[in-house]
Amino acid sequence: MKDQSIVELRWLSIACFEFHLGDSTIISDPCVTDSPGTPLDVSVFNAADLVFLTHTHWDHVTDLPALEKQFQPKILVGALSALSLTRWLNCNSSRIYPMTSHLELDFGTYKIQALFGRHTDVGQSFLDVTKRINQNPLVGQNRDLQDMQAWGSLEYCNYLITTKSGIKILLWGNNASIEQVNMIRGFQPDIAILQFSRQSPEEIAQFAQAIGTHLIIPHHMDLYQTEDVYRPRIAQLQRIFEDLDPNGVVLSPVHGQWYRYDCERKQLLAQENQLDPT
Repeated sequence: MKDQSIVELRWLSIACFEFHLGDSTIISDPCVTDSPGTPLDVSVFNAADLVFLTHTHWDHVTDLPALEKQFQPKILVGALSALSLTRWLNCNSSRIYPMTSHLELDFGTYKIQALFGRHTDVGQSFLDVTKRINQNPLVGQNRDLQDMQAWGSLEYCNYLITTKSGIKILLWGNNASIEQVNMIRGFQPDIAILQFSRQSPEEIAQFAQAIGTHLIIPHHMDLYQTEDVYRPRIAQLQRIFEDLDPNGVVLSPVHGQWYRYDCERKQLLAQENQLDPT
C-alpha cells in the first residue's frame, strides 16, 4: 500500500489532472490526445479508478471512451449531463454517478464532493457558443458528442477531494464571482487548482486569498494560449498572490511532471521532471 501521507499529482493538459491518493488513481476531465498544448496522448494513462468531469465540452472528455474501455472507472458527471454522456460512451450505466450540487461520496480512502458551478463567461449567446463548438471536426462527426456540448455550457461541477488525512484539493473552473467565493470560503483548500484562461491574475489571486488557500495550481491556460504567453501570466499571478499572502505559492505546472504534496507538513516536495513516478 502506498504512503497515505503523500499526494502525487500531475497536470496533463487543459483541465486534465492525474492524482495518486494512496493506491487510488483519480483523473479529471480527460482530454490529452486532442489537446493542442502537449504532445502527450492517451497512452500516458496507466490506471484510472475514478474519473470526474466538470462538464461535458469536448476539451474535457475526448479521451474518456478509451479510459472507460481500458480501466472501467467510476465516472462522476453532473446529473443533467449524465444521460447524453452515457449514450455517447454506451457503457455500463452502473459506472456513471450523476452528481448534484454538494453531494459528497465517501470512497473509503477519500471523499469527493460536487460543488455548484457555472461555465466561465465566454461573452457569447448560448446558441452561438453551441454552434461554434459543434463546428469543431472532433465534435461534428459524432451526434452524441454534439448533444453533450449544450449541457457542457449549462451545467458545471467543481469538485472538492478530501483525503483520509484531511487534505483538501479543490478543482475549480468558473468566474471568480461573489457567490463562488462565499460558497467555497469555508473549505480552505490546501491545494487550489484554479482555471486561469480568461481570468485575470488579480481576479485569481484575490479569489485564492478569499477562500483561504496558500497553494494555487493554474489550469486551462494551454487550450488557446502558447507557453510563451501563459508562463509570464503565471509569473505575474505569483507576484500578486505573494503580495496578498506572504506564504502563498503559485506552481507553474509542466505537462506530465509529477508533484508530491506532503500531507503532514502541508507543502510541496521537490520532484524531478518525469512522466512515470515509479
